Order: sequence, then structure tokens, then C-alpha cells
Amino acid sequence: MRSLILFILSIGILSCSDRIDYQESFFANYSDYCGYAYKGQTNFVDLGSGEVFEGADLTMILRDCSDDEVRIPFHVDDDTSRTWIVKMTPDGLLLSHDHRYDDGTEHENNFYGGYADDEGNAFLQYFPADERTIEERPARSANRWAKEFDLSKMKYYYRLYLNDELRFEAEFDLVNPIEINP
Repeated sequence: MRSLILFILSIGILSCSDRIDYQESFFANYSDYCGYAYKGQTNFVDLGSGEVFEGADLTMILRDCSDDEVRIPFHVDDDTSRTWIVKMTPDGLLLSHDHRYDDGTEHENNFYGGYADDEGNAFLQYFPADERTIEERPARSANRWAKEFDLSKMKYYYRLYLNDELRFEAEFDLVNPIEINP
């Protein structure tokens, strides 16, 4: 019996270790793309307020990169109010959404997101809504975000799933980086 318990515990530790290794590998992918902006497009929108994204000029900017955090401003045409924050924490990889008003103050709907789950790999991570997000906005309990580096196509994807159905996908071209001023 004791052997069985130790075996089960070791499997749990290994799978947790694998999950963190995948998350760290995923996070490391950003280092190759920092210092540049990337143009994108919306591939799929099925949101109640999604018309803002349809046909919009999308840009993501990987300007602020550190050993444990990447801040990615996400522009939709002239709207610069959104920033994705991807951060390695002791609890794993965290995705947060920072929304600001035109004057730079925090939007009341801010810093929602979640920690990466066990389904990801070194190129794709899924982030279900965390407790804080659900507590502040219970409707977001259906949210699961995904970020993906598809290096065979040299694309980066941001996706939103609601109740496991794809509702939004933005694709960014990694082949033609745009230099940004510091």
C-alpha cells in the first residue's frame, strides 16, 4: 500500500514538474520576439461586442520583457487601452488583462485572467479564469484563454473560449517584425 501511495505521489510531482517545465519553455519563446511589434488580424469573432475587432488593424508590441514578465500592449486600430501580461510566478504561468481608460487610469474591468492549466505544452498554453476573476465577474467563469506560438507557420495566436467553444481568435505575423523605439 505504501508503495502505491509513493508511486501516485511521484506521478503527481512529475506531472506538476512537467507542467511547470512546459510553462517555462513557453514563456522562454517570448525572448526571441521581444523588442518588436507584430501586425495581426482577427480570424474569428463570435462575441456580443465583437464588431470592434472585425476588420480592425491589430498590433501586439513586445516591448517590456523581463526574466519573469512580458507586457504585451494589444492595439485595436487607434485603441491602445489593452495590455496582456504573461508572468512566471511560483504558482505557474499567469495571464492577466490590463485595461485602461484614455487618461491611463485603470478600467473597472481590469486584471482578469488565470493560471495556465495542465493541457499546454512548450508552444501552447491555456488559461482558465482564476478565482479572483470569477469572484469579481462570475460570468467569466466560462472563460478560457489560449496563447500559442505556431513556429511552423511563424504565427502567434490569442484565443478566447467560452464554455470550451472558440469565440475569438487573433493571429499575428512573426515573420515581419516591426522595430519599435525604446
